[in-house]
Amino acid sequence: MKISLKWLNELIAIDEYIKKPEPLAELLTKAGLEIESIENRAKSFENVVVGLILEKDKHPNADKLTLCRVTTGNGVVHQIVCGAKNHNSGDRVVVALPGAVLPGNFAIQKSVIRSIESYGMLCSLKELGLAAESDGLLILPETATVGKEFADYYGLDDVLFEIRCQVAPGHTIF
Repeated sequence: MKISLKWLNELIAIDEYIKKPEPLAELLTKAGLEIESIENRAKSFENVVVGLILEKDKHPNADKLTLCRVTTGNGVVHQIVCGAKNHNSGDRVVVALPGAVLPGNFAIQKSVIRSIESYGMLCSLKELGLAAESDGLLILPETATVGKEFADYYGLDDVLFEIRCQVAPGHTIF
């Protein structure tokens, strides 16, 4: 059985364990619950942030690619080559920066695409591992805070405890 640390915090005051769940896992184990694993969901989205497309132009060497200037806040602007069709200047998007590792062990790094440097990737739900299919980039609402960690923005900044449930023969939990 998996239990969310955020959910558990709604039931009992365990704020001090939000950033350090391992000691809580030890306490739960001492209380008789066997913790099989701890999954920090936010780690899957390290170096993935909310960005704002400042400019969108045609790629000079490819008809089906665009060249975007994207800010991730604090005056930082990234040049990113993109193959999606559903984005425009002014859109808030999900940006995987160099150092991010997306599902399928897809490491994002600075690259050169058709002779143009690209410093990240604009992401769809599929590329983020949050959907089986997607029709293009995940376009966020105008209220999305530029520079905010995607896991925090999307509510994925949680820790899951997997608890081993053993029921004695002839007994049921419910």
